Amino acid sequence: RVDAVNRVLVFGLAASFVGLVAASLPMAKVSNLLGRSDWGAVYPPVISVGILSFGAQNVVPTLLRYLDYDSLKTRRAILFGSLMPLALYTVWEAVFLGLVDPSNADVSKTEVVSVLGRAGGPVVTDLVEVFSLCAIGSSMAGASVSLVDFFQDAMSII
Repeated sequence: RVDAVNRVLVFGLAASFVGLVAASLPMAKVSNLLGRSDWGAVYPPVISVGILSFGAQNVVPTLLRYLDYDSLKTRRAILFGSLMPLALYTVWEAVFLGLVDPSNADVSKTEVVSVLGRAGGPVVTDLVEVFSLCAIGSSMAGASVSLVDFFQDAMSII
């Protein structure tokens, strides 16, 4: 049951991401993207993206059970599930940095939606909301299933 809901949320997540990139990419300027050369200012936050991209350790037991204890399938799922967010983060950063003019680089994290809304209109703003809801929902579903499995394993040991 949670699996079906999670599949719908992940589909919504993927569809809204593709919609956001498709709507925003034509407005992104390569000059905005290449105009950013202070990689020292970017480096510390990249560490958190890397940690988030490879944060599958809490779902490994659940994933192993879900894939009928097939270690090869589990390894592939972990590898793909780790590389996919890294690729999506990279695409998203390229699109967003291409939208924001370096002269307006004082945009705070809370103004991301307004910058996207100005660039792409209300459709982009709606897609950001759908993406956010699906991302939170699918994360909660996966974490909930893993938590239940963790408690079941812990109780079987006791």
